[in-house]
Amino acid sequence: MDTITIHVNHTSHQIPFGANLEQVISQFELPHQGCVFAINNQVVPRSVWASTLLCEGDEISLFQAIAGG
Repeated sequence: MDTITIHVNHTSHQIPFGANLEQVISQFELPHQGCVFAINNQVVPRSVWASTLLCEGDEISLFQAIAGG
């Protein structure tokens, strides 16, 4: 099986070629309630996580919403 390297909050991970964002969130048990994910500094809407394929070298950033004002 071919793999690619991605970075999640600056940590390198090997994932299967053809994996999507939703699979990576599940595989690495990343929190997703109240969170926003960005790939290469572009926010990815939750509605397209399953159809967003990841590529070699992608940088995934996780941001947790906080209350305040």
